[in-house]
Amino acid sequence: MPKIQTPSVSELKSLLLARLKMERLQQEKLRRRHRQELGNEVQEEDPEVTAFRGKFEDWTSNILAHRLIRNRRNTPLLSAQDFTKFIPSMIKEIERIEGVKPDAKSCRIFKNSMKPMFSGIVDSIHSMVPPHKDPYKEYWRWVMTVLKLSSERNTPPTDLLTLEEAADEIVRRMFTKRQFVALSKKEVNRYMNADVINKSIVQPMLGMNNEGTDEERLALKYKYEMELMPQLREKVKKFKIFMDKWLKEEVKRIYAKK
Repeated sequence: MPKIQTPSVSELKSLLLARLKMERLQQEKLRRRHRQELGNEVQEEDPEVTAFRGKFEDWTSNILAHRLIRNRRNTPLLSAQDFTKFIPSMIKEIERIEGVKPDAKSCRIFKNSMKPMFSGIVDSIHSMVPPHKDPYKEYWRWVMTVLKLSSERNTPPTDLLTLEEAADEIVRRMFTKRQFVALSKKEVNRYMNADVINKSIVQPMLGMNNEGTDEERLALKYKYEMELMPQLREKVKKFKIFMDKWLKEEVKRIYAKK
């Protein structure tokens, strides 16, 4: 078998973009299944949100590709500082699409609505990196695993990531069953935490409410904490049960022959 060549920046970007798209499709599939099990109608994502997500993924994969090639391991693969740099370009994109410059309040709303999307991508970037492992080394190990399988099957690496069976094979080569279960449970526990959801998503949105007096805003916050927070905890508890069931199915499928 010929020696696997280190990919160029553009090749690496294409591979990382394919990975982000694959993960997004998996998340969408999971979301649809969850809503169906609840008997709820599956709602399609707003086309504008989809367009921004696509630009976000392209921007993210470009940053990751350049950082992996430079291999300066004292620089995080992705961080909150990157999000700060990203927002102005997206606001300009809104202005270009709508032909109107957003006001300060609209910019704050957009920034806060984009934070969960960015946090999700940052989490996904680090989700499959075992504790105490170097993210750079682990990402390069993933890249070379994909390229090796691509060479073995004579299939373009970006096409390989669209195939469930091939994606499962990559997981098996990267992790033992025990490692995969531990990493997946860590990720589920990270997301299935009502306090984290409250702090990272709900509270920033409540803080954007400029309507009414200070007393009215405090009353709204109190109502949320007393009435809605318990509901959020209950929903998170039920969703964690759903996720545990899904994880068992994933493990059974991926490691069935192992």
